[in-house]
Amino acid sequence: MTLEPENHPDNSAKSEPSSLDERLRREEPPVSDDDTSPSRRLAAARHLAAEEPPLAEGDTQPRPAVRTSERLLAEEPPISDEDTSPSRPSRPASPGAPARPPAPRGPGRVLWITVSLAAVLLIAAGVGIIVNAALSEPAPPPAPTQAAAAVTPTGTASPLAAREVATAAPTPAASATPAAVAQAGAETGAGAEPPVLPTAAADEIAAALLTPAASQPQTRVIRRDAAPFTVRPDNKRAGVIVYTVQPGDTLESIASQFGLEDHYTLIWSNSSNKLAELAPGTQINILPEDGVYHEVTEEITIRELAEKYGVDPYDIIDSEYNETLFGSVPDTRLPKGLWVVVPGGEGERFNARIAGAGTFTEGGTAGGLLSGTYSLWGCTANLEGGTEPYNRPLTGYTWMRGFIPGYHDGVDLAGRPDQPVMAAGAGTVVYAGWNNNGYGRVVVIAHSASFSLYGHLNSINVRCGQYVSQGTVIGGMGNTGNSSGTHLHFEVRDVDFNPVNPQNYVGF
Repeated sequence: MTLEPENHPDNSAKSEPSSLDERLRREEPPVSDDDTSPSRRLAAARHLAAEEPPLAEGDTQPRPAVRTSERLLAEEPPISDEDTSPSRPSRPASPGAPARPPAPRGPGRVLWITVSLAAVLLIAAGVGIIVNAALSEPAPPPAPTQAAAAVTPTGTASPLAAREVATAAPTPAASATPAAVAQAGAETGAGAEPPVLPTAAADEIAAALLTPAASQPQTRVIRRDAAPFTVRPDNKRAGVIVYTVQPGDTLESIASQFGLEDHYTLIWSNSSNKLAELAPGTQINILPEDGVYHEVTEEITIRELAEKYGVDPYDIIDSEYNETLFGSVPDTRLPKGLWVVVPGGEGERFNARIAGAGTFTEGGTAGGLLSGTYSLWGCTANLEGGTEPYNRPLTGYTWMRGFIPGYHDGVDLAGRPDQPVMAAGAGTVVYAGWNNNGYGRVVVIAHSASFSLYGHLNSINVRCGQYVSQGTVIGGMGNTGNSSGTHLHFEVRDVDFNPVNPQNYVGF
């Protein structure tokens, strides 16, 4: 269908030049319904609507023209319960719809919750540190009064105190000009001195100067201490002292003079040679308390030394008198020549003197010689003479202690257990067995004009009334009776059974 030129409303303007759009519009052929690619310009919505096929009742996927957001929403895949990161926006449940169980939390949500909790804990820890630091800051001391702060102990004005007073006192410096401040100073008679202006941190500076610095913790090594809070009595001394024997002194009087309860402490702390005569001028060791002052003559452990004197090893190690042993252990070996204090230790309490213990049923001591029948501690033997005990009873030994009149009736020779003990001379055995006076197992031999005694034996090889030659093995060394360690207690007695110094017979 064509338009007649005479009926066109714009026929009067047909000769006027037209725009490009108008020209193209006029040249565009009419659009038919079956044209699938029209060239006429159409809006996007009309274009999509034109391309959309007609809707049919059986069509399950119609494509009506929809908005872009609704189209994207329609293309979104369905959300499954296993989907941990869905992209479809959630819609509120319609009223009356059944409640769906909450979807299980996936690892992503667990990780997010963990990170959130960690952040909260870190923030709480930081706040706690700040609060503790604020609480632990020492409070400044109370500000002194103006009168007390401005005068020193000598009565003169302190510059720092004056500065504090000037700072604390109300001044017009906050609101007045410097000229006014200077004028005020001139009126008070301080015009020759520059005005003291308030300092914001003056009180903090003063408090910092008056507050002592916090002491740093000292690092120390914890060591076992038997009595860490022991208070030494007035009569106790700091260590071993040396005393010079005075005329008339005895072991008992010396022990009492220095507050020792047991005079055996002097015997256990000195060489028996010094105590044998106890002559004036002799110098002896005095312990600060009862115990033993042991000289190490052969290497021994602290444990063995403690067992010897019946104490705990740490009583020796921790003693304030053994500074060289601090830090030692019970198995530490002590070198020869070292003197060690054994507090509370007890050595051998020597045998009590047995005067006239034996009796003659026949014979006697005519001419200073023993003859006849002699009874000692239940043993009766016929004496057959012999030789004097001039030989050593051991082939190898360590000298321990010598003869001390009235306290130690013989000499002590240390050795190994069951070491053979030999008769020092020929004679008749007048006793072989156990003795309750502290000797333990003991053998007594009657010689021509003396007796020899062998105490603390582990074993006895002879019998009562047996005649033995010099060098005969009479038993084995031991630690029986009143003994402190394996050793041989060797005595020599005269015809009346009184003890004499064995060193007068045997050259040890």
